[in-house]
Amino acid sequence: MTDKRQTIIYGANGYTGKLVAESLARRRIPFYFAGRNRDKLETALAIVRDRLGGDAWKLDAEIVAIDNSVAALTPIFERCRVVCNVAGPFMQIAWPVVEAALKTGCHYLDTTGEADWTRAIADRFGETFASKGLLLAPATSFMWAAGALAAEVVLEDREIDSLDILYQIDNGLPSEASTRSFLRMACNDVSQFYLEQGEYKPWPNDVAHDVFVPYRCGKLRAHPWGGACEPVWLKGRVRNCKVLTAIGEHLIDGIIQAIRMFNEKSPGLDQAGREALTNAIGDQINTGEPPKDDPDIQRGVITVHGQSRTKTVTYVMNLSAAYSWTGEIQAEAAELILAGRLQRPGFQSVATAFDHRQLVRKFNALGYCSALPN
Repeated sequence: MTDKRQTIIYGANGYTGKLVAESLARRRIPFYFAGRNRDKLETALAIVRDRLGGDAWKLDAEIVAIDNSVAALTPIFERCRVVCNVAGPFMQIAWPVVEAALKTGCHYLDTTGEADWTRAIADRFGETFASKGLLLAPATSFMWAAGALAAEVVLEDREIDSLDILYQIDNGLPSEASTRSFLRMACNDVSQFYLEQGEYKPWPNDVAHDVFVPYRCGKLRAHPWGGACEPVWLKGRVRNCKVLTAIGEHLIDGIIQAIRMFNEKSPGLDQAGREALTNAIGDQINTGEPPKDDPDIQRGVITVHGQSRTKTVTYVMNLSAAYSWTGEIQAEAAELILAGRLQRPGFQSVATAFDHRQLVRKFNALGYCSALPN
């Protein structure tokens, strides 16, 4: 691994940015720690250093305070090869980051959960990134890369053409950015979709769905949670794909209440007004930055049922500490890119940009997920 600083975390002072920084440092990857406010960046980097404890000597980070514009981002991106963008809501503020990455020849990763953002940058930038040999990989995060990895295991059986995916998370603690991103998706009636016979179909935004999780005796309630990115990545490869998330019984009633509040207040608003309303609702329900997640508390299961004309296949992946794992998948993707191990450029999930089995094996070895089936 080169000692040259070729990776940048943008929006680094937030909850997820600190986790990405910690994971990069443990891999001894130098990086720029960037955002708009130097004081917040310095405070956040001190937290990262404290979390690293005896490994703090591995931290090689340079703080960069920079505005969110193509002109401002370009000079620093020109020094880099990989951009890890963790600043959302992405549809609202991430366009300059992608444009600057493309302009400067950087691979682009982000941690979005917003399916409409994923579709939008695929349509606008996917072919250009591919032509330049660059990776465009939104949702390089627990949501929705973990489900994409599990889906690829099921799709190793080439007969499978339909997927039913369920995320289940115990004691979920959404961050401020995740809350805002989720609400703007769930409250936008043209943003959360599933695939049915190859076409996008909209989910109702204020309905909780009863689901059953392997190894649990009782049923749980789940929500589309923005619709997920797996239907976007898999459109054209499968006929049907639905994704639901059982985010936790402690959250589901408040989520439905917040969405119905939006449905009551939003008629007559233009898109800017709708976006402002979801931000305001998010501010009302946000309880501040949650603590770093714990693999013994924030445990989860991802279940993928695959179906063809003649068979069914099921894969269950246990995956713990989803936010910490997000830091790890960002860092792992950056490390693989810097090592020249990108397999497919352009618009890809990390599950298809790299070897999905190698990724699962790596995260199993780190203690984040269950082993692959024999």
